[in-house]
Amino acid sequence: MKQITVLLLIVFAVVGCSNYQKALKSSDAKLKVRTADSLLAAEKYSKAINLLEQVVPAYRGTDSAAPVALKYANALYQDGRYPESGYQFETYRKSYVSDPNREYATFMIGKSLYEMAPIYSKDQEPTEKALAKFQDYINIYPNGEYLAEANMLVDEMQFKLDKKAYEIAENYFKRAPFSRGGYTAAIASFENFIVDHPGSEFQDDAAYHLIDSQYSYAIKSFSSLIPERLEVAKEYYDTFATRFPNSEYKEQADDLMEKINSYNN
Repeated sequence: MKQITVLLLIVFAVVGCSNYQKALKSSDAKLKVRTADSLLAAEKYSKAINLLEQVVPAYRGTDSAAPVALKYANALYQDGRYPESGYQFETYRKSYVSDPNREYATFMIGKSLYEMAPIYSKDQEPTEKALAKFQDYINIYPNGEYLAEANMLVDEMQFKLDKKAYEIAENYFKRAPFSRGGYTAAIASFENFIVDHPGSEFQDDAAYHLIDSQYSYAIKSFSSLIPERLEVAKEYYDTFATRFPNSEYKEQADDLMEKINSYNN
């Protein structure tokens, strides 16, 4: 029985390959599409792409143009060819403005870019582009079918951007004792993070380290400049205490504030 099953699988594979080669060499566009449909169902995306890219130009301007173009874009996405799928979904969106699948194509532009986005520690340009495309989708389709997934992916990518930006600021802080102007760079970086990433879960981390950076900057200054710079640290503390009364850094921030008050006294 097992031998029969294996034999049947071999026969189906040979027949499938034969059908593909026949369609590939044929001038019959309908045959190519039917064969591509079978290949897509079997998850043989690369072969389906070879057939579909032959017929997309042939169907242009016909009633079948949009479905074939969408199959082609989907096949590219499923095959992991995300730059190409993003381009084809974008082309589809621009070409078929009244097509009912335009919403899906708009969403999949962002999804293609999302798949290209690296881990948070790498360059985040694809992430930023994906965010912009998902925001386009959300703006155009505020009650869209894919809204929940779009929002979920936006949150995920925004976290990556937040984490990347926060770690850059944190690295300035860690290197500050060993570099000239290190604390002013750390202070500027934390300040920028707080302004540029208002909804981030790293807000209290940045706010605390802003106090710490300013305090260290102050006490390492010329004596005449220390009181003025500690006053700035105190202002940072007041803002931190108001915004994050239950922060995990509250006790450490209070300790810094005691040092500031002790120096002033």
